[in-house]
Amino acid sequence: MSFSFQPALSFSLPALADLFTRGFEGYFVPVKITDMILQTMIRRDSVDLSESRVMLDGDAPVGLALIARRGWTSRLAAMGIASEARHSGLGTWAMTRLIEEARARGERQMLLEVIEQNTAGVKLYRKVGFQTLRWLVGFKLENPQVTADDALEEVDIRELARMVSAHGLTDLPWQLSGETIAQHTPPSRAFRLESAYVLVTNPEAEHVSIQSVLVLPEARGKSQARRILRAVFAKFSNKTWHVSPIFPEEMGAVFESVGMKREELSQWQMVLDL
Repeated sequence: MSFSFQPALSFSLPALADLFTRGFEGYFVPVKITDMILQTMIRRDSVDLSESRVMLDGDAPVGLALIARRGWTSRLAAMGIASEARHSGLGTWAMTRLIEEARARGERQMLLEVIEQNTAGVKLYRKVGFQTLRWLVGFKLENPQVTADDALEEVDIRELARMVSAHGLTDLPWQLSGETIAQHTPPSRAFRLESAYVLVTNPEAEHVSIQSVLVLPEARGKSQARRILRAVFAKFSNKTWHVSPIFPEEMGAVFESVGMKREELSQWQMVLDL
C-alpha cells in the first residue's frame, strides 16, 4: 500500500463528511455526519482544516484526521479509517506523521479522547506515546419526574463561557473548556441559579444533552449543582437527558445526585508532551 496525506482543506465539506462517516462505519456508536454537523464541529472545536489530513491509499481517500488547534496545543478531534484500509498499518503511519507535524508547528502538547472500549484505538495511541490523563464518563436519565420551586435565569452562553474559563478546572477536556462553550449558539441555552450555571442543547427537543455545569468556588459544597439540574429538569419535562462521556470522573457525583445513571461507554482523555 502507498500512503500519503492531503490537506483536508482541499476537499469540500460534503466530501469530508462522507469520509468521516465511512471512517467510523461499524464503530461503537452510530456515526452519520452531514456537512452541517461537520461545520458545527469545526467551529466549536477550533478544527484547522489546513492542518487536518485526508489519508490516501494511492489516489483513493481512505481516512480522515481532524486536527484542532489553540495556542501551543493541538487535539486529534477525530480520526477514522474506512473499513477497506483498516489493519493495514495506516493508523500508526498517520499518527506518527501527525505528531511530527505538530512538533514542526512548535506545539507543546497533543490531546485526544478515545472510547475506553475501543481497545485497538487505545493500543494505537499508547504505542505512539500518549499517556492517560483521566477517565471520562457519561450519564442518561429518561423523563425525570421532578418538581422544583427554584426559578432559573436565562443568561448569554458567553457569560457561562467566561465563568468556565475563570473558575472551571484548569485542565478540562477540550469540549468542556470555556473556549468551546463560547462557540455554542441557540437553540442551545444557558441558565443560572444563584452561583450555579448549566448549558443544554435545544431543550425543546425530545433528547437534550447537558454540555456544561459550573458552580462558582464560593458556593461549592452547597448542593447548587443538584438544584440547578433539578430546576432545568422541571422546566423542560418529558425529556430524555444525556451527558456525553466527556466529563471527568470526579464530576460524576453531580449527575448521580439527580438520579442519572452512568452509561456503559466511557473514554480516556490522553496527552502527549511534544
